[in-house]
Amino acid sequence: MCRLATGCTANDKTSTASGHNYCFRSQLHNNTNTAFILVQLNPIAGAVISEPVGCEVRARLESGWVCGLRRFAENNTVYASFRGVPYAKQPLGELRFKELEPAEPWDYLDASEEGPICPQHDVFYGKMMTSHKMEEACIYANIHVPIEALPESSLRRPLRHLKPPYEAGLSEEDEPKQPGLPILVFVHGGGFSFGSGNSDVYGPEYLVSKGVIVITFNYRLNVFGFLSLNTPSIPGNNAIRDVITLLRWVRTNARSFGGDPEQVTLGGQSAGATIAHLTSFAPDTEGLFNRLILMSGTAMPAFYTLSPVFAQNIASMFLTHLNITTTDPELAHSELIKLPIDKIMNANRMLIDYFGLTTFVPVLEQKIPGVNPVVLEDPITLMNKGVGRNMEMFIGFTTAECESFRPRFEQIDMITRINENPLLVLSPSILFNAPPSDLLNIAKEVEQKYFNGEPTMDNYIHSCSDTFYNYPALKIAQMKQAMGGAPVFLYQFSYEGKANVIKTAFGINYKGVGHVEDMTYVFKVNSIMGKYITFPSGSKDDLMRKRMTTFVSNFVKCGYPNCIGNEVAAWRPVDRYLRYQEIENTYYKSTDPTDAQIEMLEFFNNLYNTTAS
Repeated sequence: MCRLATGCTANDKTSTASGHNYCFRSQLHNNTNTAFILVQLNPIAGAVISEPVGCEVRARLESGWVCGLRRFAENNTVYASFRGVPYAKQPLGELRFKELEPAEPWDYLDASEEGPICPQHDVFYGKMMTSHKMEEACIYANIHVPIEALPESSLRRPLRHLKPPYEAGLSEEDEPKQPGLPILVFVHGGGFSFGSGNSDVYGPEYLVSKGVIVITFNYRLNVFGFLSLNTPSIPGNNAIRDVITLLRWVRTNARSFGGDPEQVTLGGQSAGATIAHLTSFAPDTEGLFNRLILMSGTAMPAFYTLSPVFAQNIASMFLTHLNITTTDPELAHSELIKLPIDKIMNANRMLIDYFGLTTFVPVLEQKIPGVNPVVLEDPITLMNKGVGRNMEMFIGFTTAECESFRPRFEQIDMITRINENPLLVLSPSILFNAPPSDLLNIAKEVEQKYFNGEPTMDNYIHSCSDTFYNYPALKIAQMKQAMGGAPVFLYQFSYEGKANVIKTAFGINYKGVGHVEDMTYVFKVNSIMGKYITFPSGSKDDLMRKRMTTFVSNFVKCGYPNCIGNEVAAWRPVDRYLRYQEIENTYYKSTDPTDAQIEMLEFFNNLYNTTAS
């Protein structure tokens, strides 16, 4: 009988060649026209390892061998792509809300296709997301490696000459002679509620051609990633724990795919940037990464709140919708782990339609026996204590962030909501931290600054952009500079491209640069690029792609957006004047904050000071 482990299914053909049990999977990959035969061996000590037919690239990870594909990036750069690799045991059944456990070992794993995305209700990406296979077993990573970085054993030497895969780690003769390439681990965005690390949105093709290993991955979302009952069973912040698990997995396996475990940059966009930043404050993460890239998101509670009161309120709404009426959180947990996924996701859908863009979010934790806390204090408090002063940071925001959300705001009739409840103009953090008696007065201050007495969608877009993205980016950069230590680099992305991924995907038009736009010049949005638009060679769009990927890859390599020649001086770290780089028209320039940005900083500083008092 053939053991069915990860990589084999009951539909695979079986054989008993050479006295051992095998599973064979024949699969045709359209992108390479390669007939791939997967060989799955029982883990019998001393068994001969047979080489799969058509295995183009391989790597021996701690859990076993993975077999990937050669793919092509920009300028016909060849890279090895290992997709759908489990970085932990799937959190099913009793494990649904627990911290991830180590992946179960396998013998040989087909890593040619991406895994399913985590359960979610997408209200933003739309046709940008073409990965719609959705399963609760979704804990997968995608590793993309410049082909020359792979250890010798991954490319040329026959498998029969290597140690069995269940003997973890590289042998001394297989140890790479070079230190390995720097690694970018990127956390996908999606309001803590939706999205994935798959290549439809986060294609590695631009960056991997710059000599960087790119790792994207899925983590638990919405209720599975952030529901908190403040108990050992459901403490909250599981998504952040997933990221930490992934980073530990990267450190363990980095050399197996040609990476340098001492040169890991953690990046993220939007909620992914918030998660990355929060991860940098978590205990027991020292040594897992040494640089941060934050694109349109920080740990500063602005578009979300860390309030345990909010966590309790949304948990109560969720349980009520599921008709779970017990006041004992452990009994609630026992019911939740038995519920079908469809019922849980229906309740999540109800909540995201109620709140608009997000549901469950990170929460301040209390110390709970048996639980490793990851968010114990407010990030601003931690920064004031000097936490993170030695972490190099690269922070960005765009000129009109919330324009990308206009279709969703119109769908939920945001202006009517504001007219009915003026407090909705406030940051959720202020809503749950300011004295209730002060909230209406604070809301009136925001209305006076942004709405001229009558809310309109254009005015709300402006308010939303400043409140949720622009102010936090400037404030965090300012605080980081004041801390001393490692430098922080700040940019405003104002390039309005002709071939625009976001406008094309959503069928909209607007002035300025919306949320996610800067990222589309760093990661290839394969669902849109080539199918709907292109960046013609030599065009301004193509030049911007080259420029942005150079900035990011350089930061991953050396901690500066520019590492070559005199350009190092052209992009200096943020100084006490808060100078940043304006990226526009395929060039960038050092600039002082505008009068409007200085006024905005002062305005929100006063609001938050009022809240604190």
